[in-house]
Amino acid sequence: MTTAADRPARRTPAPPRDYLLATLAAGLGCLLALAVSRWLDLPNISLVFLAVVLVVAVRSSVGPALLCALLSFVAYGFCFLPPTWSVVVHREQDVLTLLFFLLIALLTGNLAARQRQQFRDLQVAQRQTESLLGFAGRLSSAQDQRDLLAAMLSQLDLPAERLCLLSRDAQGNWYQADGSRLALSELERISAEHAWQSRHPRGYDSHSLTHPHWWWWPLMDNDQPLALLGMRTAQGDPPAGEQRQLIDVLLPLLAHALARVQLVETLGHTRLQHETERLRSALLASVSHDLRTPLTAMRGNIETLQLFIDSLDAATRDDLLQSTASEASRLDRYIQNLLDMTRLGHGGLHLERDWVAASDLLAAALQRLQPVLQHLQVRMDVPADLPLLWVQGALIEQALVNVLDNAARFSPPGGVIDIRLSHDGETFSFAISDQGPGIPADEQTQIFDLFYTAARGDRGGQGTGLGLAICLGMLNAHGGTARVESTPGQGTTLILQLPLQAPDENPA
Repeated sequence: MTTAADRPARRTPAPPRDYLLATLAAGLGCLLALAVSRWLDLPNISLVFLAVVLVVAVRSSVGPALLCALLSFVAYGFCFLPPTWSVVVHREQDVLTLLFFLLIALLTGNLAARQRQQFRDLQVAQRQTESLLGFAGRLSSAQDQRDLLAAMLSQLDLPAERLCLLSRDAQGNWYQADGSRLALSELERISAEHAWQSRHPRGYDSHSLTHPHWWWWPLMDNDQPLALLGMRTAQGDPPAGEQRQLIDVLLPLLAHALARVQLVETLGHTRLQHETERLRSALLASVSHDLRTPLTAMRGNIETLQLFIDSLDAATRDDLLQSTASEASRLDRYIQNLLDMTRLGHGGLHLERDWVAASDLLAAALQRLQPVLQHLQVRMDVPADLPLLWVQGALIEQALVNVLDNAARFSPPGGVIDIRLSHDGETFSFAISDQGPGIPADEQTQIFDLFYTAARGDRGGQGTGLGLAICLGMLNAHGGTARVESTPGQGTTLILQLPLQAPDENPA
């Protein structure tokens, strides 16, 4: 995160501690020079003081380096130039030596201090660059405006209540990133309007408004405002200059990210509208076809009975009546699926649970589908010690009807449908297997989608495509789930799972 301390805007004065250390360094340099003076010539001794000045310059800044240079100049003249231990210099060449030493000390110290400051500035610039790259990375992964606002809060190191992102609807109403309204005073609202209209920041340096709480920056894309970034400061004071500079740097990145998010949202709405229209068309086409089919068969049978009832034998009349009853049951299942879909979609499904035997639910479902299953073999594996289910029996029965009806459509004439009931102490399972063509792996996750009937959906090109979707919804309402196991060419197994509950855990 970039802070004011990271910015190389201006140099801060060295603390008193650095000047004290510079004084001590000059003293230590003098002692070191005295220690080696018996082995070194006078010109070489000056190098000791120059080294001390250079060390201070590198470790501190210009001020302490200059102080160390002056003190070293005095110590060199006092301790080493004849007459020693005196501030008086007799020889002119010694005066030139002192002046030259001071000049070299000042230049060396200043150069070292400048190099150190440049190194610090480079470190700050590197941190700034890394911080901006991290900020850009968070913006690029943002999914909505709330993510953008969170990234901005982190970058500016502000609490959530001090930053907002305002957008404007077609009626001119302001709303925040989460869709809620922001309480604004009249002056704050006027300031926001000015920022939106003028495309320039408003709030600070404004003579027309007296200390508003919120300060606004417009986020622009192609010279058009997308939103307003608002920041609230303590007592309504303008944001600090460095903070405003940081915001000005971050605004273009935030504006580009906001334009991308809004484009994604627009595309999402367009896709949703397209998908809604597709589903509506699929529902109309499916309902009109699949409700008309049994009605047409029923109408034909009834008309035949009306016109030729006297000439038909008893067996033919029974066949026509049986066919009419079968088609009526089929029509009733379609209508029931449509009603169940409506209840599930609008949250109108309220469970009325009771303790029910799974074998009874299965028997009732098989009885309802007897005309559909009469040309198939049904094999059942129902253990005798199955626990009771705490469910709404009618819903689970309807889920079983949907799955069995689905299996019957896929099964070849004379095929076998296997039904296995089991439990593991926590979960009860209905496993229903057919000998149909199977479902490709890339389609197995779609069979529980509404209206999935295009190629090999849960109606195999027939029906409304609601059966398995409604089945999953009913199981989910009970805390259960459904899954599919299938291999193309080897049939399909649908597994319905419900959580088990002990009788003494009967909820209210």
